[in-house]
Amino acid sequence: MKARILCNDLKGSPLLAVTTWLFMAVSAFLFALTCFLAIGLLGSVDTLMNAAQTPDFLQMHAGQMDEAALVRFAEQQEQVLDYQTLCFLNLENSTMVLGGHSLADSSQDNGVCVQSQRFDYLVDLENRVIDEVHTGEIYVPVCYRQKYDLVAGDKVQVGDICFTIAGFLRDSQMNAMMASSKRFLVSAGDYEGLKSVGSEEYLIEFLLQEGADVNAFATSYTDAGLPANGPAITKPLIRMMNALSDGLMILVILLVSVVLLLISMLCIRFTLLTQLEADGREIGMLKAIGTPKEDIRNLYFLKFLALSGLGAVCGLVLAFASKGALSAQMQELYGPSQNGWWGFLAAFAGAGLTEGILLCCVRQTLKRTEKLSAVEALTGQHRASSQRHLPAPQYLIVALVITLGMFLMILPQNLLSTISSPKFVTYMGIGDGEIRLDLRQTEDIPGKTEQLEKLLAEEESVDRFAVLQTKSCRAVLPDGSYTALQVEQGDHTVFPVSYAKGDAPKKDNEIALSYLCAEELGLSVRDKLLLLTEEVPQEYTVCGIYSDITNGGKTAKAASLPNGGTPMWSVVYVSLREGVPKEQWLSACSQILSDRGIRARGVDILKYVTDTYGQTIREIRMAAWAAVLAAALVMFVVVVLFTRLLVAQDRNDISLRKALGFTLRDIKGLYLLRYLPVLLAGILAGIASGNLLGQQLAGIFLKALGATGFRFLIDCKAVFGWIPAVTVITVFCAILLGLSQIKHIRAYECCMGKE
Repeated sequence: MKARILCNDLKGSPLLAVTTWLFMAVSAFLFALTCFLAIGLLGSVDTLMNAAQTPDFLQMHAGQMDEAALVRFAEQQEQVLDYQTLCFLNLENSTMVLGGHSLADSSQDNGVCVQSQRFDYLVDLENRVIDEVHTGEIYVPVCYRQKYDLVAGDKVQVGDICFTIAGFLRDSQMNAMMASSKRFLVSAGDYEGLKSVGSEEYLIEFLLQEGADVNAFATSYTDAGLPANGPAITKPLIRMMNALSDGLMILVILLVSVVLLLISMLCIRFTLLTQLEADGREIGMLKAIGTPKEDIRNLYFLKFLALSGLGAVCGLVLAFASKGALSAQMQELYGPSQNGWWGFLAAFAGAGLTEGILLCCVRQTLKRTEKLSAVEALTGQHRASSQRHLPAPQYLIVALVITLGMFLMILPQNLLSTISSPKFVTYMGIGDGEIRLDLRQTEDIPGKTEQLEKLLAEEESVDRFAVLQTKSCRAVLPDGSYTALQVEQGDHTVFPVSYAKGDAPKKDNEIALSYLCAEELGLSVRDKLLLLTEEVPQEYTVCGIYSDITNGGKTAKAASLPNGGTPMWSVVYVSLREGVPKEQWLSACSQILSDRGIRARGVDILKYVTDTYGQTIREIRMAAWAAVLAAALVMFVVVVLFTRLLVAQDRNDISLRKALGFTLRDIKGLYLLRYLPVLLAGILAGIASGNLLGQQLAGIFLKALGATGFRFLIDCKAVFGWIPAVTVITVFCAILLGLSQIKHIRAYECCMGKE
């Protein structure tokens, strides 16, 4: 009897078995792939940073420097293992041509350097330290290789000097496009020859003991009054920037995996309940002859255990086969991972966890067999009862699958439209302007900023602009100690960033804090903060908390600061009048500033987003289309399956309708009308969940990076247009395919007493 039930279960319902196996395999595949990519990304980043010996603390500085003071400071700090000062020669992008491609429109700060002798090495594509660079040779950042289709032997023009590309380098600090600077490697002789066409700045770097508090060290550095005319960067920030681009793609795959797992649980539960109902009399016979309930439960469980094992194997094989293509960009930027075996173990664990969750769902569902008495099963009372109530839960499951499918399509699309938008920079602590002009690594920043402000005020093509200057201050902590704080001074209401709480500072005694800074200081809106600028104290009231993932995510904004203190840098946001071409304006403005001896880097913020997140946007776009295809396929399979089950359950009713004269078209129309409210409810719930719940899920990830108060920038054409259209077409095609079985039902069957 047991063997017959199992045989009938496997042979009599191949569609159910194949569908169950398919969901189990896809779920295992996605979770295994997520584990592969996540472990591989972290391993590749760590491998590169270990090979390059990335510094724990880096301070950029433009201007004069007291080397002796730095040496004394390093010797007094017990946590310092090593210290060095490297030179970096900033070059005008318009003077650089890579293989025929000018960098004039690049949003990156490009420059040259020589190889470090102690740590912070530049490595080749094998992650080996580049020991020797010959005269006339240059090593190009690997991110430019694919972007400009470069190969070794191509020419690079820098000013009047022509170099030959000897190879490509990985820079653990500036590898990611999120890093605003890129280092090219040349020989010491060529570096000296280029000094006349660039401006030199210093990279002051420290290696700290393991477990040292980098934030405390940064505060000590600031308190010592050491060179700080430039941004400070820490090792955790470098790791975050390296991992963020591919990390967003992995996040999308993970969310898709979770949604498909939920769909799989719903579908497997329903197919199992349908099978239990069909086998009710056999189950009753087994109970009648005294078969223990555990044996009956295990009889079905063995089938799903076999399908689960087969699904896990197929999922892992697919994950192994596809991880190479999806991690190609990652390998290009960071090299191979040393966590290879950990990746395999994590993939096995991910697939095992997925199958374990699905099997727990199966086992929980099988407990229904324990509640069924032998008499109810043998007399068919359970079927009569369930048929009265089955359509509602069945249609509810279809609605849930459509909702989850819509969610699956909308979430990546919303993430893509958000990151692609120029307004996304407001979550990076950057104002919502059209053009950004930076005054950094130059002398007399206050004087040149004033000249630039006068020039923009007289420019008729400028609609509005805002000048912001950043100074280094010390914030007084509740325990009386100090922490370094970079405060941006100016009118922050012209081009505001995104505020999670409160608003931009408007009064002289107001200050807004970045999310990570507010967390570290333990402050919120309306709390008080004491600032010191050149020992001049002033109390401020916190007026807002905003998003910022720049400069370590720990910054502040104020309308005014106490007098004194030289600005570290200035930023000017510009909005042009309607119809003024941005590229032409930028080119003319750069020429005017250059003639006046003002070195300012100007970028179109839309292009800045494209350059910074281009790789991420491409990967998320690919994931978004994959999610659309996956969701459409899942909805199609599920609706076909459920429709065929409906037709099988309604066989007598359909036969009776045919006997009464209903046409095939009439009967199909009845089913389509039943599905219509289900489809509408699923679409509306999917739109709501994709926009609201999806926003919260994406916000959780970005909040860890310092971007709080995240809001989707919705592409209405996608969310309210073609995605619902794809859903409607997919579901109706699936319904029609499922209803094709009706033509095989004969009118006389209802007179033969068949169930």
